[in-house]
Amino acid sequence: MNKKILFPFIALCLIWGSTWYFIKISLDAGMPPLYGVGIRFLFSSVFFFIILFLRKESIPTNRDAIKVYTSFALLNFCFSYGITYWATQYVYSSISAILWGLFPAATSLFAHFMIPNDPNERLNRNKLLALGIGFVGLTVVSLGDSNIANVESSKSSIAILALIFAIIIAAYPSVLYKKHNEKVNHYQMNAVCQLITGIVMLSISSFVENPQQIVWTTELINATLYLIIMGGVVSWGIYFWLYQHLTVTQVTYVAIFPPIVAIITGWIFLNEALTVKEIIGTILILSGSVLIYKK
Repeated sequence: MNKKILFPFIALCLIWGSTWYFIKISLDAGMPPLYGVGIRFLFSSVFFFIILFLRKESIPTNRDAIKVYTSFALLNFCFSYGITYWATQYVYSSISAILWGLFPAATSLFAHFMIPNDPNERLNRNKLLALGIGFVGLTVVSLGDSNIANVESSKSSIAILALIFAIIIAAYPSVLYKKHNEKVNHYQMNAVCQLITGIVMLSISSFVENPQQIVWTTELINATLYLIIMGGVVSWGIYFWLYQHLTVTQVTYVAIFPPIVAIITGWIFLNEALTVKEIIGTILILSGSVLIYKK
């Protein structure tokens, strides 16, 4: 990986690793999860539309582009982020981040079947071994004792299952975008997908949540701004840009390092202490993801 790609890659890992802390802060401060997703991406989309305006670029509206927009916005941003925000109310932020370390494994499965002509995306011995190791790690993490965030264990278990489902669902649109990224650039992708997400999630929130009761403390405002600017504009701008230079499996490799950042920030700032089981499970999940990257 050359320096042109390496530095943005590292920056993305650090930013995404830190967003788990700010998600947890915002939820603990009373931010409804669906509203939190909606406001994050609605305001983030504005930045991308400004960029498109300054670059004098139009929005592609062909059939493939619309398919990519809708699938990524609804499945990845709306569904997976909605589930992740909801679940992180009931488990440690570090646990959510650790489980998302399974994302490369899920993506490699979809890529094998959706991009069969690319030998770099085919399942091989390392990837199959990684899937097995990741599953063992997932099982060990799920049996840990500290992933409960001040709620009964039943909600913690449901949250973990929901996160796993969200990760699997998020893999499909990631592979689909790789197939069509030459037709939609990263600015266009972010602008449209994030706008759709903001509208959809805020609309749903108005029916099932009560955002009027939010008390906008300084802490909550700062967390929200960080998630919009760094977690929405900068991180996703880099993420889609990487698709132009790496395979889809390599791009999703970015999911490996944020858990480490999330564990450190959760331990220092949120008093989230992992058990021995969870540490072992984390090592297995991340080791499995590293195998996916190796040829």
